[in-house]
Amino acid sequence: MRLFTKSAFKQALFCPASLYYYYDREHYANQMNEDDFLQALADGGNQVGDLAKVYYDVHADADIKVLDGQDPYDKPLEITSRLFKRDNVNIAEAAFRWKNCFIRADIIEKKGNHIHLIEVKAKSWNENVDSFVGSRDKNRVDSDIRDYVYDVAFQKYIIQKALGPGFTVKASLMMADKTVKAEADGINQYFRVVKDGDRATIVREPGADALRDSTWVLKPFDVDDLCDRIIAGTTSEQMDLMGCQFKEFVNEMSRQYVNHERHFCPVSERCFKCPFYSNEKTPGMLDGKRECWKEVAGFSNEDFFRPSVGELWCGDGGQALKKKLMKAEKHFLADVSADDIRPKKSKKSDKNGLSALDRRLLQIGLATGNEELLAPFKANLHDGVYLDIPGLLAEMKTAEHHWRYPYHMIDFETTAVALPFYKGMKPYEQVAFQFSHHIIHEDGRIEHLGQYINDKKHFFPNFEFIKQLKDVLDKDNGTIFRYADHENTILRAIRAQLAQSDESRKEELISFIDDITHSTDMEAKAGNEHVGKRDMVDLCKIVKQYYYHPDMKGSNSIKVVLPAILNSSKAIQEKYSRPIYGTVIKSENFTDSPKAWISFGPDGKVENPYKHLDTIASFLEVTPEELERFDTTHDIAGESIANGGAALAAYTKLQFSDAECTKALKEALLRYCELDTMSMVFIWEYFHEMTGA
Repeated sequence: MRLFTKSAFKQALFCPASLYYYYDREHYANQMNEDDFLQALADGGNQVGDLAKVYYDVHADADIKVLDGQDPYDKPLEITSRLFKRDNVNIAEAAFRWKNCFIRADIIEKKGNHIHLIEVKAKSWNENVDSFVGSRDKNRVDSDIRDYVYDVAFQKYIIQKALGPGFTVKASLMMADKTVKAEADGINQYFRVVKDGDRATIVREPGADALRDSTWVLKPFDVDDLCDRIIAGTTSEQMDLMGCQFKEFVNEMSRQYVNHERHFCPVSERCFKCPFYSNEKTPGMLDGKRECWKEVAGFSNEDFFRPSVGELWCGDGGQALKKKLMKAEKHFLADVSADDIRPKKSKKSDKNGLSALDRRLLQIGLATGNEELLAPFKANLHDGVYLDIPGLLAEMKTAEHHWRYPYHMIDFETTAVALPFYKGMKPYEQVAFQFSHHIIHEDGRIEHLGQYINDKKHFFPNFEFIKQLKDVLDKDNGTIFRYADHENTILRAIRAQLAQSDESRKEELISFIDDITHSTDMEAKAGNEHVGKRDMVDLCKIVKQYYYHPDMKGSNSIKVVLPAILNSSKAIQEKYSRPIYGTVIKSENFTDSPKAWISFGPDGKVENPYKHLDTIASFLEVTPEELERFDTTHDIAGESIANGGAALAAYTKLQFSDAECTKALKEALLRYCELDTMSMVFIWEYFHEMTGA
């Protein structure tokens, strides 16, 4: 029998029906279990937990670990009971059971009969700005922090019940304090993330204990009164969230869980985020998501291949729209009319190109073949693909964004972790560790020319990053392109860091940043509005306004737009089916053998080039026997870096790695980032082909 843990409680808050699949994890696929190690590397949750143990001086004998093969409930309960005989003790992973409920607390600080429960989360908090309750309803737990506070409330409730009235329990939520600067370099490097079977675990490096005596970058924030109100059932969100009060919810969910009872609930927009589905990563596993839709919504096997409301573009109010459509039991795009998605109050848009409503109507029309919806877009449809050529040409020639050769395509890789990499940085402060740059000349020549990656440990890279970026972009006055807002946000963050620094070139570098960026929303709200003379052009915004391919469905991610673009252009397919990249087109990384970016899948469509990036292991200069050792000890050697999350994990891993693995990680990161800017080149080439501009 499985007991109702805090993870099961969290799952029940998300969806009571999913508890059945969560319980039977041997048979039901759960995509949240995939890439757990990479996620642990990227988000730093394990490192935060171990630093909390250092801060609270948890001794080895009070750090309760349960080894594989040991009873997961009785053994930790027995150790906890033994430790509780001490008057004063700090315990990690203390175990408590009440009825069918079982929890392991991150940190318990016991002083006589007074218990301090500390739940540790890899989340940032600034008590001068952030709030645990809503701005309008002070009795409503704020949705942005709700899952964490409810987690603590559940633990406090079980501990109180397990210990009885002779003990008092106070609850805190320990998070990264965004107001504090690190007093040491490489705090996170004291806590090396390694793979232990399917799990991530921590190896603590020598010297970590000294962090206890420095300023704490993690702080326990008091949530005790709020937890009491949740447990009492008096906070105002409970009926919306659980359909009942807290205690009733815990009792009923724990009963269903331990008895492995199945209780379906109505499908909603939450179902689109359900992780209990099977795919190629989980062959032979059962698909709980499909079972729910069949039972509750009456789906047939064929219905799962029909375009659903879940595919609808989420931007500009899309999530609320999905919720509304699901309440109306409109599950398929074919069920949706223009009136269903047209806002009650329509504002005249000051933007060129497709409005949010236009884009959704276009998406539905192309997905369903609805000629009535497609009628307004017919002039710009080319073989089933939407491209507004007149609008795109006008965009290129506006005074604001008059595109000038040479064109510069840039992409950044950055990280912001709870435990700062460098002295003087605050938790979750941005670190820009890599950029890639492609240049397109007026005569059509394309070059990968200029890149940066920081592979030095204990080195704050942001100012070196911006110096090298300036060197690359300052040679002419050509138009600079980014994809989405990330690059602008990062440059503005580096500008703020420069302003507070004693960097000798800071005025020059700030001026450069101001020239190619515009103020963020936060800066604008503070009255610091600014638009640079050479402000970067957002290629993602151009795509949203002027281009749509049915394969994109509701996504504008470059990883989705790229294969759509490649499948839109026979000319690009023909050009890049040949191995010209690295020879005819200069590359700084694909120099060992020329690259053909285009290959076709069994369905005859162009495959996503990111699928064909080499694994990290392929860059290790080792024998087959040594490679087997690397796969065991270096954890991600068998992975390829094909998305931003994997890049973050790789950079974090690089901070701990030996020279051989560092070299391989660096090579894989460079190639991934180069493909990001080459993807922007592909998008430009298609627009250039279609417009002739």
